Amino acid sequence: MKRVHGVMRRMITAAFLPILLFLPQAAGAAQPAGKAAAASPQAVVEAKLLLDRDYFTALLDGVDRARAEIFFSAYLFRTIADARGYPEEVSKRLLAAVRRGVRVDVILERNQGADDLNRNNDETAERLKKGGIRVCMDAPDRVTHTKLVVIDRRYLLIGSHNLTQSALKFNHEASVWIDSAPLAEEALSYMKSLCPGGWK
Repeated sequence: MKRVHGVMRRMITAAFLPILLFLPQAAGAAQPAGKAAAASPQAVVEAKLLLDRDYFTALLDGVDRARAEIFFSAYLFRTIADARGYPEEVSKRLLAAVRRGVRVDVILERNQGADDLNRNNDETAERLKKGGIRVCMDAPDRVTHTKLVVIDRRYLLIGSHNLTQSALKFNHEASVWIDSAPLAEEALSYMKSLCPGGWK
Protein backbone atom coordinates (compact mmCIF):
# COMPACT_ATOMS: atom_id res chain seq x y z
CA MET A 1 0.00 0.00 0.00
CA LYS A 2 2.82 2.39 0.86
CA ARG A 3 4.38 1.66 -2.51
CA VAL A 4 1.15 2.50 -4.33
CA HIS A 5 0.82 5.70 -2.27
CA GLY A 6 4.37 6.72 -3.21
CA VAL A 7 3.80 5.99 -6.89
CA MET A 8 0.58 8.02 -6.89
CA ARG A 9 2.34 10.96 -5.21
CA ARG A 10 5.10 10.95 -7.82
CA MET A 11 2.53 10.78 -10.63
CA ILE A 12 0.53 13.71 -9.24
CA THR A 13 3.66 15.79 -8.68
CA ALA A 14 4.89 15.00 -12.18
CA ALA A 15 1.52 16.07 -13.59
CA PHE A 16 1.30 19.40 -11.73
CA LEU A 17 4.91 20.58 -11.80
CA PRO A 18 5.06 21.24 -15.57
CA ILE A 19 1.85 23.28 -15.26
CA LEU A 20 3.33 25.42 -12.48
CA LEU A 21 6.53 25.92 -14.43
CA PHE A 22 4.63 26.80 -17.61
CA LEU A 23 2.30 29.42 -16.12
CA PRO A 24 4.89 32.20 -15.67
CA GLN A 25 6.13 31.70 -19.24
CA ALA A 26 2.58 31.87 -20.58
CA ALA A 27 1.92 35.05 -18.62
CA GLY A 28 5.03 36.64 -20.05
CA ALA A 29 4.09 35.59 -23.57
CA ALA A 30 0.69 37.25 -23.16
CA GLN A 31 2.17 40.73 -22.65
CA PRO A 32 1.17 43.37 -25.22
CA ALA A 33 3.46 43.74 -28.22
CA GLY A 34 6.13 46.38 -27.84
CA LYS A 35 6.46 45.98 -24.07
CA ALA A 36 9.63 44.24 -23.01
CA ALA A 37 9.21 41.65 -20.30
CA ALA A 38 10.72 42.79 -17.01
CA ALA A 39 13.60 40.71 -15.75
CA SER A 40 12.49 38.59 -12.81
CA PRO A 41 13.77 35.61 -10.82
CA GLN A 42 12.63 32.16 -11.87
CA ALA A 43 8.94 31.98 -10.99
CA VAL A 44 8.93 28.45 -9.56
CA VAL A 45 12.17 26.87 -8.45
CA GLU A 46 10.53 23.82 -6.89
CA ALA A 47 7.03 22.55 -6.10
CA LYS A 48 6.22 19.58 -3.91
CA LEU A 49 2.88 17.93 -3.16
CA LEU A 50 2.25 17.40 0.56
CA LEU A 51 -0.29 14.69 1.30
CA ASP A 52 -1.77 14.06 4.72
CA ARG A 53 0.96 14.17 7.43
CA ASP A 54 3.64 15.33 4.98
CA TYR A 55 2.37 18.87 5.47
CA PHE A 56 3.09 18.81 9.20
CA THR A 57 6.67 17.69 8.63
CA ALA A 58 7.27 20.27 5.88
CA LEU A 59 5.72 23.06 7.95
CA LEU A 60 7.90 22.36 10.98
CA ASP A 61 10.99 22.18 8.78
CA GLY A 62 10.12 25.50 7.13
CA VAL A 63 9.48 27.22 10.45
CA ASP A 64 12.73 25.87 11.91
CA ARG A 65 14.71 27.10 8.90
CA ALA A 66 13.13 30.57 8.77
CA ARG A 67 15.68 33.36 9.06
CA ALA A 68 13.67 36.59 8.98
CA GLU A 69 9.89 36.27 8.88
CA ILE A 70 6.90 33.96 8.81
CA PHE A 71 3.41 35.06 7.76
CA PHE A 72 0.59 32.68 8.56
CA SER A 73 -3.11 32.66 7.67
CA ALA A 74 -5.38 29.93 9.03
CA TYR A 75 -9.10 29.34 9.20
CA LEU A 76 -8.76 27.27 12.38
CA PHE A 77 -5.77 26.96 14.71
CA ARG A 78 -6.89 24.86 17.66
CA THR A 79 -4.41 24.44 20.49
CA ILE A 80 -5.09 23.07 23.95
CA ALA A 81 -3.24 24.17 27.08
CA ASP A 82 -0.65 21.62 28.23
CA ALA A 83 -1.47 19.27 25.33
CA ARG A 84 1.20 17.62 23.19
CA GLY A 85 -0.57 17.29 19.87
CA TYR A 86 0.45 18.39 16.39
CA PRO A 87 -1.04 21.92 16.60
CA GLU A 88 0.73 22.50 19.91
CA GLU A 89 4.00 21.49 18.26
CA VAL A 90 3.42 24.02 15.48
CA SER A 91 2.76 26.70 18.10
CA LYS A 92 5.89 25.69 20.01
CA ARG A 93 8.06 25.99 16.89
CA LEU A 94 6.57 29.39 15.97
CA LEU A 95 7.32 30.69 19.47
CA ALA A 96 10.85 29.31 19.23
CA ALA A 97 11.29 31.16 15.92
CA VAL A 98 10.34 34.43 17.64
CA ARG A 99 12.90 33.81 20.36
CA ARG A 100 15.66 33.51 17.77
CA GLY A 101 14.65 36.81 16.16
CA VAL A 102 12.19 35.78 13.44
CA ARG A 103 9.14 37.99 12.95
CA VAL A 104 5.95 35.91 13.06
CA ASP A 105 2.58 37.36 12.03
CA VAL A 106 -0.61 35.28 12.12
CA ILE A 107 -4.09 35.91 10.69
CA LEU A 108 -6.98 33.89 12.14
CA GLU A 109 -10.65 33.68 11.24
CA ARG A 110 -13.24 35.32 13.44
CA ASN A 111 -16.93 35.04 12.57
CA GLN A 112 -20.01 36.76 13.88
CA GLY A 113 -21.20 34.01 16.19
CA ALA A 114 -20.08 32.88 19.62
CA ASP A 115 -19.03 29.40 18.53
CA ASP A 116 -16.22 26.88 18.91
CA LEU A 117 -14.23 28.33 16.02
CA ASN A 118 -14.06 31.76 17.64
CA ARG A 119 -13.26 30.27 21.03
CA ASN A 120 -10.49 28.05 19.67
CA ASN A 121 -8.89 30.80 17.58
CA ASP A 122 -9.15 33.31 20.43
CA GLU A 123 -7.47 30.92 22.87
CA THR A 124 -4.67 30.17 20.43
CA ALA A 125 -4.25 33.87 19.61
CA GLU A 126 -3.72 34.69 23.29
CA ARG A 127 -1.09 31.96 23.63
CA LEU A 128 0.73 33.20 20.54
CA LYS A 129 0.64 36.85 21.60
CA LYS A 130 2.08 36.04 25.01
CA GLY A 131 5.09 34.60 23.20
CA GLY A 132 5.67 37.67 21.02
CA ILE A 133 3.72 36.64 17.91
CA ARG A 134 1.60 39.36 16.31
CA VAL A 135 -1.97 38.21 15.65
CA CYS A 136 -4.71 39.70 13.50
CA MET A 137 -8.28 38.48 13.77
CA ASP A 138 -10.04 39.08 10.46
CA ALA A 139 -13.22 41.12 10.03
CA PRO A 140 -16.18 39.06 11.31
CA ASP A 141 -18.40 39.94 8.35
CA ARG A 142 -16.28 37.95 5.89
CA VAL A 143 -14.86 34.44 6.18
CA THR A 144 -11.10 34.00 5.84
CA HIS A 145 -10.80 30.38 4.78
CA THR A 146 -7.22 30.60 3.50
CA LYS A 147 -4.50 28.26 4.72
CA LEU A 148 -1.34 30.08 3.67
CA VAL A 149 2.19 30.25 5.01
CA VAL A 150 4.92 32.49 3.57
CA ILE A 151 8.45 32.04 4.87
CA ASP A 152 11.25 34.52 4.21
CA ARG A 153 9.38 35.91 1.17
CA ARG A 154 10.43 32.84 -0.79
CA TYR A 155 8.66 29.70 0.40
CA LEU A 156 4.91 29.24 0.19
CA LEU A 157 2.68 26.54 1.66
CA ILE A 158 -0.89 26.49 0.41
CA GLY A 159 -3.63 23.89 0.56
CA SER A 160 -6.38 22.33 2.63
CA HIS A 161 -4.72 21.75 6.02
CA ASN A 162 -6.16 23.53 9.04
CA LEU A 163 -4.06 23.59 12.19
CA THR A 164 -5.98 20.97 14.12
CA GLN A 165 -5.06 17.52 15.35
CA SER A 166 -7.50 15.98 12.89
CA ALA A 167 -6.20 17.83 9.84
CA LEU A 168 -2.50 17.45 10.65
CA LYS A 169 -2.55 13.82 11.79
CA PHE A 170 -5.64 11.91 10.67
CA ASN A 171 -7.49 13.50 7.74
CA HIS A 172 -6.85 13.06 4.05
CA GLU A 173 -5.54 16.52 3.13
CA ALA A 174 -3.52 17.95 0.25
CA SER A 175 -1.27 21.01 0.17
CA VAL A 176 1.70 22.22 -1.85
CA TRP A 177 5.15 23.52 -0.88
CA ILE A 178 6.42 26.02 -3.46
CA ASP A 179 9.85 27.63 -3.69
CA SER A 180 9.01 30.83 -5.57
CA ALA A 181 9.89 34.38 -4.54
CA PRO A 182 7.35 35.98 -6.96
CA LEU A 183 4.47 33.77 -5.79
CA ALA A 184 5.46 34.22 -2.15
CA GLU A 185 5.38 38.01 -2.57
CA GLU A 186 1.99 37.83 -4.26
CA ALA A 187 0.60 35.65 -1.47
CA LEU A 188 2.09 37.96 1.16
CA SER A 189 0.48 41.00 -0.43
CA TYR A 190 -2.86 39.21 -0.40
CA MET A 191 -2.47 38.19 3.25
CA LYS A 192 -1.69 41.78 4.27
CA SER A 193 -4.86 42.93 2.50
CA LEU A 194 -6.87 40.66 4.82
CA CYS A 195 -5.67 42.63 7.83
CA PRO A 196 -5.80 46.33 6.93
CA GLY A 197 -5.83 47.31 10.61
CA GLY A 198 -2.49 45.62 11.16
CA TRP A 199 -1.32 43.02 13.62
CA LYS A 200 -1.44 43.38 17.42
